[in-house]
Amino acid sequence: YEYPYTICENANPTNCDSAVATVTVTAPVIDAVDDGFGPVGGFEGGTTPTVLGNDTLNGTPVNPADVTLTPGTSPNPGLVMNPDGTITIAPNTPAGSYTYPYTICEITNPSNCDSAVATVTVTAPVIKAIDDVFGPVNGGDGSTTPSVLGNDSVNGGTVDPSAVIL
Repeated sequence: YEYPYTICENANPTNCDSAVATVTVTAPVIDAVDDGFGPVGGFEGGTTPTVLGNDTLNGTPVNPADVTLTPGTSPNPGLVMNPDGTITIAPNTPAGSYTYPYTICEITNPSNCDSAVATVTVTAPVIKAIDDVFGPVNGGDGSTTPSVLGNDSVNGGTVDPSAVIL
């Protein structure tokens, strides 16, 4: 920024000279820091804390009102970055480690940006199959046993036959 000014002598007010003061203002440092979230159960899904939680602007924690958050491409259709920086993991998301990029830019200086990656670890559900014993079954008459899924569980709950492959 240029700021012109003039100085004049008190004793001779017409004895003056002008100059320009130049002030260079730099944008504050913006730092998006990589995040790690999880494990999140893929069977039930969930939501992570915000990716902005460890990011800084001018050395202090980011105030969400001072930045714009732009999510990158989701690594899986079951993961969505929300406007507040949280990541929603949809139920039945396959197990895996997913990296989700994002960029934050300062609103005051829109070209002042930094990018980071959030890594979300999604775990598979706990499946517990219990041995079954049925009988005696009369071979001459034939009969049907109860379901083998009756004493099994997925994530501690009753098995939904439509959600498993036998």
